[in-house]
Amino acid sequence: MHAWKGWYLAALVCGVVTALAIPLWAAAAPPDDTADRPHSQNMHLIGSSLRAGAVTGPPPVGPGDVPWDTRNTDLAFWGDTVIQGRYDGFRVIDARAPGNPVERAFFTCVSPQGDVGVYGNLVFRSVDSPQRTDQCTDVAQSGNPPDADCAPVAAPCTGFEGIQIFDISDLSNIELVASVPLDCGSHTHTVVPDSDRDRVLIYNSVSGAGLQVNPGKYGNRCPGLPFNREDIVEVPLSDPGSASVIGSFSLGQLPDGRVITTCHDLGVILGSVKRAACAGNPGVPVFDISDLENPVFLYATTAPTVTGFHSAAWSWDGSILVTGWEPGGGTLPRCQATGTPISPPTAGSSVQTDEMKTIFFHDGATGEVIGRHVLPRPQSQYENCTMHNYNVVAHPTRNLLVHGSYQSGTALVDFTDPANAYEVAWMDPDPLDPPSDTSPGGRINFRGGDWSSYWYNGRIYESDTRRGLYIWDVSAPEVRGPVVMLDHLNPQTNHVSIP
Repeated sequence: MHAWKGWYLAALVCGVVTALAIPLWAAAAPPDDTADRPHSQNMHLIGSSLRAGAVTGPPPVGPGDVPWDTRNTDLAFWGDTVIQGRYDGFRVIDARAPGNPVERAFFTCVSPQGDVGVYGNLVFRSVDSPQRTDQCTDVAQSGNPPDADCAPVAAPCTGFEGIQIFDISDLSNIELVASVPLDCGSHTHTVVPDSDRDRVLIYNSVSGAGLQVNPGKYGNRCPGLPFNREDIVEVPLSDPGSASVIGSFSLGQLPDGRVITTCHDLGVILGSVKRAACAGNPGVPVFDISDLENPVFLYATTAPTVTGFHSAAWSWDGSILVTGWEPGGGTLPRCQATGTPISPPTAGSSVQTDEMKTIFFHDGATGEVIGRHVLPRPQSQYENCTMHNYNVVAHPTRNLLVHGSYQSGTALVDFTDPANAYEVAWMDPDPLDPPSDTSPGGRINFRGGDWSSYWYNGRIYESDTRRGLYIWDVSAPEVRGPVVMLDHLNPQTNHVSIP
């Protein structure tokens, strides 16, 4: 084990969750790459670790496209280590010096979409499209295997999709220790620690389920819609290579009888609250997870005009559930001025609505919508935008949210009074160069922005799909005073409750 990793394990063993007074702003030498990234005066860029990403597109492929997708995706945190997912693998970044975060390892594994989780020296990674092998490769291996490779199963069959588990204890020799096949793959996953039983559970989320496909040689298949379940993977910490599916639970239905088909993200809070919320289609079911292997359906909620939810998160006391959706799939401009004509239409409307750029706040006990936040800065017709990934600041007295929303950038929102939520700080980059070719192939090179932005231990960490990792300080009274310092963070999981 590298010496710089040992402290992180010690932090977890000691159960470090402490309150620390955050100063107004500790000045640092700012990087020189903010010219095209306008921001509020209380946002201060202090460091970056860049690795370029690119986006491929549907035929015809646009000029300059790469053979496979290399965009940066989600983040997870262990001590001072940041794991940044990518479509072509993942990065391990040492952020002990936030003004100079250093990439310690880049592990290549070409398979989308590469959302990540972490627990100790284990990294978990989602694969959500069929691959011809369950091993990592440095070239694209996407697609179902040739019929001849389906034997002894029926042809046509599906390739590997599911969860990959890596041991990163030796950064010079990162090992893939398990590939767990899952029906319809893994779009995202939620890490649920169960220290009493020396294991981690993973709640696996499937964003979409395509046509029915025969099981492949790895055992997974895709039965098509409705895919009304969440699978549970058990990872024994003493033997992570033996990880396997141990059960599943139904996503239920809305009060009007509509079945909830698939779950894009699942937000969990442990501690004394023990709840899970699935950002599903067309609603959000909420579960009691007192028994981690057997979640119990409590209720399902929705919001006006929303066709399918994207993300769900909890306030740290469990009193408020935060939801958002992804009109346009994250690739289209859905944060323009309200009333602006849009094409193609979304949610049955041909004009931009407030709801397309809204985060909803729900009563955690009932699901009732008790407030909302509408993105206050309209974006251009060339800027792909949706309220994508976010988390709630671990704060004992206020409810604060950090969100990353593609080309609208990153923002900090105070929803302590959910009926009157307001933006505290923001960074909104200039549009990527407007395309001269507006065909799908031409436009693809101009998709980008923030996949996710999260608050972790007094700072904002931004995952830019095209650029890499940025770290920000915020000087605002809302974040002054006692802020809970965490020993780790998988943003889909509040692994403690406060108070």
